[in-house]
Amino acid sequence: MGISKVAAINDLSGFGKCSLTAALPILAAMGVQACPLPTAALSSQTAFPDFVCVDLSGHFDAFSRQWRGMNPVFQGIYSGFLFNEQQVAQVEQFLDLFADNHATVVVDPVFGDEGHYYPIFHDGMRDALLHLIRRADLITPNLTEACLLTGRSYGQVAEAENPLDPAQEIARTLAALGPGQVVITGIHLPGAQIATLGYVADQDRAFVVQNRRVGSGYYSGTGDIMASILCGSLLRGDTLEQGVRLAAALLEQAITKSYQDGTDPREGIAFEPYLPLLLPRGEKQ
Repeated sequence: MGISKVAAINDLSGFGKCSLTAALPILAAMGVQACPLPTAALSSQTAFPDFVCVDLSGHFDAFSRQWRGMNPVFQGIYSGFLFNEQQVAQVEQFLDLFADNHATVVVDPVFGDEGHYYPIFHDGMRDALLHLIRRADLITPNLTEACLLTGRSYGQVAEAENPLDPAQEIARTLAALGPGQVVITGIHLPGAQIATLGYVADQDRAFVVQNRRVGSGYYSGTGDIMASILCGSLLRGDTLEQGVRLAAALLEQAITKSYQDGTDPREGIAFEPYLPLLLPRGEKQ
């Protein structure tokens, strides 16, 4: 069959190790060809106090039309950070053109954290993403995004005696909208633990993967790394739980190294030394 192709729809940031900068090497290490469709080009990711951004929304449709003329077959379509509702609509149009019954659609609905929208977003972006995720096979929101998408109070969920109980209810609610698999990241637990909860709808089965919480800073790109690994895992036939465990293992090691090295969290994490963990079975060194 050859190498699987994924249309990777995301921004390209020169510094920050996020979005396409993370997705391209990760998918390549997993034996997947990532075909980037950049939504914007940034000098550095938006957590830095100053950055240059070139919005590529006006070129998205032309890219799609040119690709359509090449008649490619994508085994996966993966969207990440989108700047506005227009780009969400453009992704939906892209799915109309390229997503057949055999394409795995992964949507990382990036629009908030720590209980709030990111400054450039509002309810309109949430509503647009609610429509998009109905067409996904897998979605990977963090706990804030999962709460906003379902109208739940982030504070009540995060401060619950066991946040995993309401998180599982939220995952079921999201799956009922359309995506057969849901992964909720960034669930903080007592004892310096952080959890990722996965839910598989056709089995009505939830699972939890816990990691040691390292340091106190938020590291750029960890959600992109998780979503990219899950996309690659599903395309090569791994189960969702196998993919989450693989991503969690890489993230813990890379975050630990970055913390020990004193890396600025805005610079992202040192995932490059751990790419061999992602090699297909039989190829790991």
